[in-house]
Amino acid sequence: MRAEPDNSPAPVRWNRNLVLILPVLLALMLGLFAVSATPQAKHSSAASTATNSTNKSATNLNALVRDILQNELRAQAEDHSLWCYRKLTDKDGKQQLFAACQTRTLEIDRLMAVNGKPLTEQQWNQENQRIERLLKNRSQLKKEKLQQREDDEQATQLLKMVPDAFLFQQESSEANRITLHFTPNPAFRASGSSETVFHHMEGTLTLDVKQKRLVEISGRLNSEVKFAGGLLGHLDKGGTFYVKQQEVGPGCWEMTRMDVQMNGKALFFKTISVRTREIDTDFRAVPAAASIQQVAALTNESGEKSMLREQR
Repeated sequence: MRAEPDNSPAPVRWNRNLVLILPVLLALMLGLFAVSATPQAKHSSAASTATNSTNKSATNLNALVRDILQNELRAQAEDHSLWCYRKLTDKDGKQQLFAACQTRTLEIDRLMAVNGKPLTEQQWNQENQRIERLLKNRSQLKKEKLQQREDDEQATQLLKMVPDAFLFQQESSEANRITLHFTPNPAFRASGSSETVFHHMEGTLTLDVKQKRLVEISGRLNSEVKFAGGLLGHLDKGGTFYVKQQEVGPGCWEMTRMDVQMNGKALFFKTISVRTREIDTDFRAVPAAASIQQVAALTNESGEKSMLREQR
């Protein structure tokens, strides 16, 4: 029986780009941070005069970043395309390959291989059953949809703060792309615990100035991050992250690579060691009228071939 298309009102597409562009920031928001106040330096009038040209250049770069990130958010909000792709993850030394497909509200991932070995017949059947249970569990679908939407909204707010939270200097420029180095802006005042993380970060930002899109962002913790003043733990100085996105279809950008390397201590001296890499490839468009059941079938090669026959 052919599944009926999902005719419910189309929500704003869940944006995996926004959720993953700042993965470290989202991870660090689990607690409060202890940030020392930066003392206000005293400058002579001569020093102020000498930095006028530098301030002007920084202002221009700040305006450029603000313009491009505003367009990035707008473009992602208006992008209703959906994709199937291959997702290769390496987390704490365990490598997994997934067939992933997006719906308008969440993403369905089907495990295909572990450490380079395809699933056994028993493992494949278990994975089929897991996905079938998910599709039948309305409360779980609703829960995942809500969580992904909350992550999206939080990441959106953080991305909006980037132009105010950092100072920028140009590192390089090639063709339509410019790479900027960013450092914490001492004048930025965080209004909540989620924003104080900006005081600990520096890195680089690569922008496509023609299409006005964010291409890459990489960063490192330039100081220790303490949870609740250190009572709940900390993340060590030197932790890094890297995220890249690229155009996978006309005007459609998706994340294609992520790398997070973090160390620290949690409550009761439990060691934190985050080693996560993800590489996404082989993007294929999902038919706009596909139901969530059909999208789930697309994660199965036999299901994908069957659906393509139906679409003809």
